[in-house]
Amino acid sequence: SDLDCHNDPLFTPIPVLSLKGRLNELRKLPSGKDDNADKRFEDLAVQLLASLLYPHLDFAADQVRTESGAQIRDLIFYNGRSMDFLQDIHETYHSRQLVFELKNVKAIEGSHINQLNRYLSNEFGSFGVLVTRNPLPKPMFKNTIDLWAGQRKCIVSLTDQDLDMMVAVQESRQRNPIEVLKRSYVEFVRSCPV
Repeated sequence: SDLDCHNDPLFTPIPVLSLKGRLNELRKLPSGKDDNADKRFEDLAVQLLASLLYPHLDFAADQVRTESGAQIRDLIFYNGRSMDFLQDIHETYHSRQLVFELKNVKAIEGSHINQLNRYLSNEFGSFGVLVTRNPLPKPMFKNTIDLWAGQRKCIVSLTDQDLDMMVAVQESRQRNPIEVLKRSYVEFVRSCPV
């Protein structure tokens, strides 16, 4: 229920210097699974996003689910609707919780988008975020637009470069890091057919 969606008084965001350290470590990781790079990417992404998106999104859980033999790590945030963008996501996509799927891959493939798409349902509404290393290849971006056109599902991505920008914005204190996610959403919506 909405009563559960309040700021966690026990959560302390990571200081900027530590965020930069974790970001540098994440940037040096190779994409893929070698030497547990995928697990380390997920750990670092969880720590970065939980701090960077706070207090606008409250870290709810990170969970592992298995889908046809593949382990998938998700990061779930409560949507407290504390800003216009989040209110819009709630109203348009019925997302009281936001799912971020963590993918340490060089290029997102159709199967990754399909996995997240299948997960976007009642509990999570129709808005999801792929956290991955690079921008979606053109055919995959088109795939997300087609999903929107056919099912009104919205899947946006956050890349290494976006995480760079989020940390820089946090350091400058001029804006909120969540605005980087908002920018990704706005770019997505502008690409959708009217």
